[in-house]
Amino acid sequence: MRSLMPLSLYAVVALALVTHGTASAQTIETLQPDTGAVLTCIPLDLEVDLDAAADHATFAATLNGEDVSGSFSFDPPAAGRRFGRADDVWGSFVACDAGNSLDVSVELAGSPAADQAIFDTEGDPYADAVDTFVLGAGAGFNSGDLGKMLGAPLGGGPFQGSLDVVSLGTGGSVILAFQDNVVVDGPGPDFTVFENTFLVQSGGTTGVPFSEPGRVSVSQDKETWYVYPCAFDDPGNAPYWPGCAGVYPVLTDGSPLTPHASIPTDVPVQDLVGVPTFPFPLPAGAGGDSFDLAGSGLSWVRYVRIEAAAFDTGLPGGSTAGFDVEAVAAIHSAPEPLLTGPASVPALSPGAFALLAATLGWLGARRRVS
Repeated sequence: MRSLMPLSLYAVVALALVTHGTASAQTIETLQPDTGAVLTCIPLDLEVDLDAAADHATFAATLNGEDVSGSFSFDPPAAGRRFGRADDVWGSFVACDAGNSLDVSVELAGSPAADQAIFDTEGDPYADAVDTFVLGAGAGFNSGDLGKMLGAPLGGGPFQGSLDVVSLGTGGSVILAFQDNVVVDGPGPDFTVFENTFLVQSGGTTGVPFSEPGRVSVSQDKETWYVYPCAFDDPGNAPYWPGCAGVYPVLTDGSPLTPHASIPTDVPVQDLVGVPTFPFPLPAGAGGDSFDLAGSGLSWVRYVRIEAAAFDTGLPGGSTAGFDVEAVAAIHSAPEPLLTGPASVPALSPGAFALLAATLGWLGARRRVS
């Protein structure tokens, strides 16, 4: 993992409360990013740093006027400070393509301390355009509506595949492009590919996934590609197809009632097999198959290519029409202003990155998946 690129799709909005009245000026310490930061519009991780002597019961936080105080959890006091954090705040709380305001307050010895962080969000974590589409054998489902491959996945849960997909057909392929931001190399996996995979059921117990594997590649310029190893050349690798997309069920439906598509799932799909269907132990995260840019030689990418297997990959007695593309979502991404050309991000030195972070605001690194 590159130590110089902890950019994240998940924006940590960490701010300081400036003390008013007689309270100490260190009631809450100033943290990054500063007001004016430009972040990708995704779930936000909010963070505050309180003086340990502050009256925790008086702590209040609103995001765009909505009370998010209850989303915060606080660490035990340490070295005179106390950190509070709220993870994955999104939905109606976050305004896309507009200004956002996080307001927090607390009291120390009866005197209030308050501050406001104003920041912008732009873009979203989803692929924005179909660059190239090649039909394979048996393709055609929704091929007249390629937009179904863009935007948020609308999955049907662990036991039902979505119809909001486009079939590539056996041997078909597609190149999807991120236009208003790019996927960047952060901690753990960096993007997720969603297909309409589902778990079969038998006698109240989950069976293996009905999978349709696809090989995934990434590029900055469509000239040089990094191809992820995918075991779909050997039918004996069914149904888990190591390294391929099209194996893990989609656990998000695009609404705030399910995990956001940019939150990865780290429970192996094999652990979902052979367990009761009710109650089903639904894993955390959005599902889908996630990939890491680490080891690719690329610190950011704009294009994701998916190639369907050239043979029928369904379960015995069934049939498929190749990989069905539901969506591609970044886990870590950066808004377009962070880039000036294909080499700008990889070429950042430690000093240059520190300056960039101070100027635009630190995009916090996720630690959910190691």
